[in-house]
Order: sequence, then C-alpha cells, then structure tokens
Amino acid sequence: MSLTIKTKTLSEIYRSLGLEEKGKVQQFLDKTVSQNLQKYVSFSSGTMEKSIKLATVPGSGKIIINVPYARFQSEGKVMIGTNSHSPWARRGEKKIVTSRNLKYHSSDLKRGAKPWERMKADKRDSILRQTIAYAKKVDNG
Repeated sequence: MSLTIKTKTLSEIYRSLGLEEKGKVQQFLDKTVSQNLQKYVSFSSGTMEKSIKLATVPGSGKIIINVPYARFQSEGKVMIGTNSHSPWARRGEKKIVTSRNLKYHSSDLKRGAKPWERMKADKRDSILRQTIAYAKKVDNG
C-alpha cells in the first residue's frame, strides 16, 4: 500500500494567503502605515502629507516622504549652511544640524519632530491588529 500526498509549493501557499513579496498583506500594511504617518508629519501647506501618498508604492515595504526638507523637519532641529550660517543656505551649500529646535505651527499636537517614531509608539499595536485581521480574510483560492 502506498500513500501519495500532493501539496502546494510554499510559494503557492504564501500567494494564496496574500503573504508573498509585494502581496496583498504587504500592500495593506504599507497603506495603513502611510495613512497613519500622514497625521504626524509637519503640516504647513500639506505638501509633506501629500508626498507620502504620491511617492509611496503600496507593497514595496517603504514609506517615502519625497520633499527636500523632510530630513530637517523630521529631525526637529534647525539646519544652517556651513558657510552662510543661515537656515536659507546658498544653492549647493551643505547644511549642518544645530541644537535649536524647530517651532511647528500646528494646532494638532501629533505633528512635529520624529513623526515615524511617535506614530509607531502610538499606532503600532493598532496597525498590527488591523493587518492580522486583514491577513485572516485574504484567500486567493
């Protein structure tokens, strides 16, 4: 007597569960993280918030803030030109970080320095629960 068990390959199983690279679960996670992060980035004209929507590719595993001033806004410190010693550095001039804190002009207390870290501290468990719930629903056949 012989017994033959036919199973799907591991990649087929992952795909059917939406767990493959750039799959449905990764796309859901990226969208959820980017939506939550938008509420934490600096908001003057809304450009940083909009750039997250435009530059992030769901499923890539990366959240991108595509504005030239994202680094210093995120750090929360004033940056000045190495030669001019001005926050409005000359074209091509390198900038250095000072010890002075940026002043954020927003009535929303969530916005400000270190948006990624603050969002993660506030929303990590919620995002994980939502992603787990979504992953349980996914079934490609």
